[in-house]
Amino acid sequence: MGFLKRKAVQLCALIAVIVVAQVIWSTYREAPVPTFMAGSGGGGSGSSSILGSKKPVDPTDNRGQPIDGLSARQLAAFNEGKELFKKKFTVKEGLGPLFNGQSCFECHGQPSDAVGGEGRDNSSTSIVNFARRLPTSPKSKQPMCDVIEMLGKRDVDFFLERGGPSLQRRSITTENPDLLPFDVQVEADMIPPEADIISPRHSPPLFGDGLIDNIADTDIIANALRQNIENPAMAGRPISAVDRYTEAPRVGRFGWKNQNVNLFNFTTGAMNIELGLTTYLNATENSSQSFGIFPKEVYQIIPPGPNDKGEILVKLNYFQALLAPPKRGPINDQVRRGEKQFEKLNCAFCHQPSMVTAPNGYVIDPESPLPTLKYLKLTGLSNQKIYPYSDFLVHQMGKKLADGIPQEGAKGGEWRTTPLWGLRFKKFLMHDGRTRVVHDAIMLHGGQSEPSKEAYAKLPKQEQEDLVAFLNSL
Repeated sequence: MGFLKRKAVQLCALIAVIVVAQVIWSTYREAPVPTFMAGSGGGGSGSSSILGSKKPVDPTDNRGQPIDGLSARQLAAFNEGKELFKKKFTVKEGLGPLFNGQSCFECHGQPSDAVGGEGRDNSSTSIVNFARRLPTSPKSKQPMCDVIEMLGKRDVDFFLERGGPSLQRRSITTENPDLLPFDVQVEADMIPPEADIISPRHSPPLFGDGLIDNIADTDIIANALRQNIENPAMAGRPISAVDRYTEAPRVGRFGWKNQNVNLFNFTTGAMNIELGLTTYLNATENSSQSFGIFPKEVYQIIPPGPNDKGEILVKLNYFQALLAPPKRGPINDQVRRGEKQFEKLNCAFCHQPSMVTAPNGYVIDPESPLPTLKYLKLTGLSNQKIYPYSDFLVHQMGKKLADGIPQEGAKGGEWRTTPLWGLRFKKFLMHDGRTRVVHDAIMLHGGQSEPSKEAYAKLPKQEQEDLVAFLNSL
């Protein structure tokens, strides 16, 4: 009996410990983790905690966060898409044979904790487009500087027979030399020596793109009509492109030249060109020789296409579509003065401050299978007043910015009016990231924006600084 009594006491003590532990865990598991700041506590302004110092949290920095009002299920799907966005794909999963990155995050991950941000640098996370002027084009006989702005699709050769027009710097064998026999290697892209048009493109942030996706075509066209009435010399043009999925025309709004009509098309192209993943809509592997041409040994180690039957594509699209637009920074008197200069200089003519999304905003169902897609109506995308500071038209921007690459209906010197929201967080400015200085970016404007640039250049230094302060608040 003594033995049984001792065991009973031990069992009761064990149960008591478990109960107490559960109470403690349920009490503290949801408690916020304390943040240790440099200068907090009793160490004085120059001290830091043993865990290291942290920057104060900026309540206006919501980069990488979802739009408001998501249900638990919608938020779970958003987070699932985020993990796919960060995922490093392997050769067995369809990476390559040619590619620029192993994940979406490689090119849209600055800063590192803001998934969906801009490229972290201006070399490895940018893309390069290349082409040459066709000898049959009248523009091939003139100096490049005289024609670069007006080059159209009929004037250029994109080297499609060599895997152009986008450079893919890496291959499955440059990254894994022992993957195939020594005499069987996959050559990464090289820019052909005949190419006389080379255009680097910086990877832009994706925040707020789902809202841009839901701006009605008619509103973008209305911008163009209004501009033609008010100031024809500065008026922009809408770009019409064909939706790869529906095969119907739509007004472009994504990409440096509005070459993509929606996020779904953008994501499809990026998966194929940047990751080498084939999908229902882009079923051909990219090659530096010609599309889909590789040694037979390559096809023995890569999975049969398409690499993604649609599950990855729709979930990546869903995540990007629900990324919240960047919040505005603090507004003070200098910022208010700068905003008045922004309007006075006619900058707001193209960088239109606000737009409203369509009454019914939709996103592709992340559980929707291809080839038949389903769409979900989402309150957070419907009838929302947004402040992208863009008209989503293309404008001629002058010789300094012209790259000579025509895309869809945009010519060599035309660019989409870049949305300015989130400018205060941007590390690289302009399409090729050539400057980090807002003043310099303004001074690079030309073409249709030349009058506004010249008016800015004549402002007193203080008024220029006011304008820059306003831009740095966006």
